[in-house]
This record gives sequence, structure tokens and C-alpha cells, in this order.
Amino acid sequence: MEKSIALVTFLLTFTTVPVPAQTTSATSVSPNLAVMQKALRFWVYEKSTDVISDVSGLFDSKSQKITLKCELKNKTGQEIHGVRGILRFTTLFGEEIADIYIESTDAIPPGQVIGVNWDVPTDRLTPDAFDKLKKAKLDQIKQTWYPRMIVFTDGTILK
Repeated sequence: MEKSIALVTFLLTFTTVPVPAQTTSATSVSPNLAVMQKALRFWVYEKSTDVISDVSGLFDSKSQKITLKCELKNKTGQEIHGVRGILRFTTLFGEEIADIYIESTDAIPPGQVIGVNWDVPTDRLTPDAFDKLKKAKLDQIKQTWYPRMIVFTDGTILK
């Protein structure tokens, strides 16, 4: 059976202020977290690093980005119109590597999977978090999806 996946590339815009790796605390997790995690499955299946531009000046340097290839699966009977949340990467022992803010307004039909690419530039994370995420191998880290909001096409919102 052939699985159809729409691949959409998102280039997220971020401020130039580094965001600390630890942004999701236990107190900020929604009481509907388990329901939202059951409604939408989110996972990264490939990670790569690339140079995005040359920066000239006194010192020549290259700005980098990490590209996360992800899939989102709607596990409900309703079409999802938008999702927002945080994807946390940790070591296998639970030590935090980085938190990535995720937002998409692509429609996800019931029971379907869509593919999305997220580009994470160096200025999105602290230098330490960026370096750890860049060097980490997907099969040697854990990823946890913390949805904050799921908006369905009919206007229903889970948060």
C-alpha cells in the first residue's frame, strides 16, 4: 500500500536572541497533554546540518542551520488545521539537548501523514544547545512532542 505524504518546507523566522534550551517546565504543560499527544503524532525521521551563508568581516565564518525532516500524523476523525508546540530533544539518559518551537497551519486530513521540514538557524538556540543538537545522532537521542494547541478545521481547539 502506497503512503502519500505531502512534503512542505518551512523556513521559520526567529529573533537573533538565543533561546535557552530549557523552555518547557512541568508547570507549563497543559492538562490536556495526553489527549493532544494521542490526537497528533509528531516525529523527526532525519536530521542534517548545512551552511546557509558566508559572513564576511574581520573573521570569515559560516552561518549554519539544522534541518529537521518531520512527519505529523492526524490520529483523529477530524481534519487538523493548525498545530503549535515544542519538540524536546534529550539524551537517552534524560539530559536536555534543545527545545524547538514548532508551528504549522497546514491541513492534516483524518488518519493522514504530512511531511514537514524545519530549518533551525544557529541564532535560534544557545551555541551549546545548537552544537549538541548538531552532533547528536537521531538513534542516540529521545524526542518528546509537547503540543500546546491543536486547531481543527471545524473551529474546535485543544489546548
